[in-house]
Amino acid sequence: MKCPRCESDQLRKNGRPNGRQRYLCKACRKQFFEPPGPQSFSRQFTESELSAAISQEIAPATTTESCGIAILLLDAENLKLNVNTELFLASLCVYPLQVKVAFANWKNLSTGKLDAELYDRGYELIHVPGGANSADGKMIAFGAAILYRYRDVREVFVCSSDGLLNHLCNQLQNQGLTVFRVRRQNSVLSIDNCRSGDTRHYSCEREVEIPSFEELAHQVAELLQAEHKSIDERIARFSRVAQFFKERHTIAFNSVSSHAVTVTESAQPQVSPVSQSPLATVVVEQNVAQKPDIEIVPVVNSPTIDSLDVFQIKILEIIESAKNELHEDTVSLVRIQKDFLDKYKSNADVIVKGFLGKNSSLLKYLQSRSTVFQVKSSGQKHQVAMVGQKSAASKAQASATLETSVAKIIRGLTAESPGSYVPINQVATEFHKLYHQPLTKKLQSMNLGSKVINFLQSCKIFKVKKDGKDYQVAIALS
Repeated sequence: MKCPRCESDQLRKNGRPNGRQRYLCKACRKQFFEPPGPQSFSRQFTESELSAAISQEIAPATTTESCGIAILLLDAENLKLNVNTELFLASLCVYPLQVKVAFANWKNLSTGKLDAELYDRGYELIHVPGGANSADGKMIAFGAAILYRYRDVREVFVCSSDGLLNHLCNQLQNQGLTVFRVRRQNSVLSIDNCRSGDTRHYSCEREVEIPSFEELAHQVAELLQAEHKSIDERIARFSRVAQFFKERHTIAFNSVSSHAVTVTESAQPQVSPVSQSPLATVVVEQNVAQKPDIEIVPVVNSPTIDSLDVFQIKILEIIESAKNELHEDTVSLVRIQKDFLDKYKSNADVIVKGFLGKNSSLLKYLQSRSTVFQVKSSGQKHQVAMVGQKSAASKAQASATLETSVAKIIRGLTAESPGSYVPINQVATEFHKLYHQPLTKKLQSMNLGSKVINFLQSCKIFKVKKDGKDYQVAIALS
């Protein structure tokens, strides 16, 4: 006798309700009754008996279908999963993820406290001896007999990047289970459904699912559509304002009040107090009204910058301030423009155009002052430096700034034991991490020598001692 669903002969008896033999198929895990023989029709069944037999035949299959579970098998030596990654995997399966088993040599120092962490998260831990592919072998042996341990299993996650686990995936799939193969490459987790062939990707760094190319293209299209809609709305608003301006420009005024706002061709309009009348009158000179196009000229004469000499001093102050902050000899042109706008609420290019003409710019102005500024070009980026050697005061100020930076690093390294010594090499390493520049190169750029030990010994705030072949430094003053 064979299973009427999968034609398998791997059957076992599973009780005799109402005198009929019931069987369980080991392959598809479905129950069915023995087909009735000729002698079964010798007795006439009542309607209640027939309905009871039909309900008993259908109910076990429905119950078995609804009580399935999913199991996760993890090679802890090869792959590590956090809580959020587990929740993402659980969302991919149909049945609840109830059993989680991790395989590893828990005596290995590389696992650290991973066993305690996984145990707290509900994992069953299986220890294997040391050796190559030892965890993979135990995982294959355990997974091949998983139906005998957990009869309700329907889905299995095989979490390992080793190709040896392909044999286990094929074996489980041949037993009728849905297998999810979980592998990791760099920071991307790939989950392959061996039954349907679908593949999902998950970013371990951002802890979010990576969309498919079609979904990503759809998101880009939505963003472009939203941006296009926003541009259309702004264009429509601008058109309305332009129309209002045009209509306002063509209004004819018959009466002129002495208390009014007068608009002339000068750069700065003269404003007089407005009377208490309901409508203020605006007077526009006739020569302005006759011009077809109105050219807007930026305001040049700033209250604080009234000449190119003053402008040059402001630019030098901004470069000096940026150099002290960045610990660099050169400052980018973009940084100068940004700092100038933040400090003086005016565009540096507009200031230059006001003094030298509309074809000028801040870059051209700096290049024309070669005795004061030095402009270095790298593609479309420009770096600006001040020409000339540093004065003694500037050099002392740079040394004090660098001394403060190094002292801050040493205090951070000795926060738990203030006043203790730390190796100079460690201080230089932390400086490189923090400022993205070697400490020796920084000393050379500031004309402070090329040896770190000489600089530290020249500062009163540090005390230096020699320990064998290496030097150590500590904070001498609070």
